[in-house]
Amino acid sequence: MDAADSKQPDPSAADASAAEARRMRRAARAAREAQAPTDPAVAGRRLLDRFDLVLLLVLAVIAIQSLVDTSGSVWGSFVTHSVTGLALIVATRASAVRPRACRVFDLLVLVTVVGNLVLVVGSSRGGRSSGSTVQAEGIWLVAELILPVVIGRRVLKHRVVGVQTVLGAVAAYLQIAVTYATLFQTIDALSLQPFFGQPVPTTVYTYFSLVTISTVGYGDFVAVTNLARLAATSEAVIGQVFLVTFVAFIVSRFAAGPGRRRDQEDEDAAP
Repeated sequence: MDAADSKQPDPSAADASAAEARRMRRAARAAREAQAPTDPAVAGRRLLDRFDLVLLLVLAVIAIQSLVDTSGSVWGSFVTHSVTGLALIVATRASAVRPRACRVFDLLVLVTVVGNLVLVVGSSRGGRSSGSTVQAEGIWLVAELILPVVIGRRVLKHRVVGVQTVLGAVAAYLQIAVTYATLFQTIDALSLQPFFGQPVPTTVYTYFSLVTISTVGYGDFVAVTNLARLAATSEAVIGQVFLVTFVAFIVSRFAAGPGRRRDQEDEDAAP
């Protein structure tokens, strides 16, 4: 009886293999639908063109930064930076970044997350967190700037616009707001005068960035220094230009559909 039982397959192992096979098929289907040129070194990557995961992680970063005040919170800051780092890692894989560059990004994420934790823990023991926090945020700003670039570069290579293409464009747009929130916090920490004229929780930076990029302008928080105003207005301009050009272009191609695009191309090519 024991020998017979030992030969039975492990259900958990079978479920894990089936789940892994489904993930691989979804990744292959996304890459196939995009029909984008891909370096052979990354052609078999299971996260290739999985911009749904990238968008999900960017939304998670926005939610965490909007709800958790990381000033003086060791674990809040660590979790926020860890999720953002994970979004960067997934974005590099989804965007067909070469393996050597991926390793550089992985190292940047590792150093930034660990360094941020060490800095915040050390500052909390010494009772001075602002200087250490801005060091971590300043380094992290470099990593956040990479996400919209690598995503946009890959999305523009898609010959056929599918759902993953649209999700990638939206993820890049929202990541601009996340990046500016970090920029606002860095400017605030480096300036003699507070960004908003008074100290605020870190959750305000994400809120203000989303309000600015959407050009809502509630007016409850206003940039008061010249550098702060320049940063805020640049986000409004860049966000709207990106939205009405890049995102609108991707969505319009998606709405047209591959059949209509081929018909239009045939009509243009006809004498």
